[in-house]
Amino acid sequence: CDDAGPRGRWPDIKVRRDPSRLREVRAVRAHEEKLRRLSMNDTERVLHQPLVALDTKTRAMLDLAVLIALDGPATAFEMTADVAIAAGATEDELVEILIAAAPLVGTAHVVAAAPKLAIAIGYDVEAALEGQALEGVGRDERVH
Repeated sequence: CDDAGPRGRWPDIKVRRDPSRLREVRAVRAHEEKLRRLSMNDTERVLHQPLVALDTKTRAMLDLAVLIALDGPATAFEMTADVAIAAGATEDELVEILIAAAPLVGTAHVVAAAPKLAIAIGYDVEAALEGQALEGVGRDERVH
């Protein structure tokens, strides 16, 4: 039974009375319909629809978390960070996503993603580490 109507369109949501709330409620809420279709591997009708519940900032931050988990390429980190910052995210928020991902994805993914994110937000970690090492050498020479 295909209740989706014309290809690519969502079915009309039927409305019923909820006696406990004394108002009309949707018989099938949008998220339930999406979950049902995804569970049936009916991805075409779900994955190709516009996202309406997530704003651009949230979506970009979610994309960053996925890139961390999948060890995404540096160019993807750059594009995602640009979109997130343009949508109002701060550099601190992006770094906190990296830190928050650690318990779920493991430190190896976080360590691999850190320099990619750093470059994406304009911070050259390698140059900073080299500068720090040179300062340490200079300090050691002064002590001896």
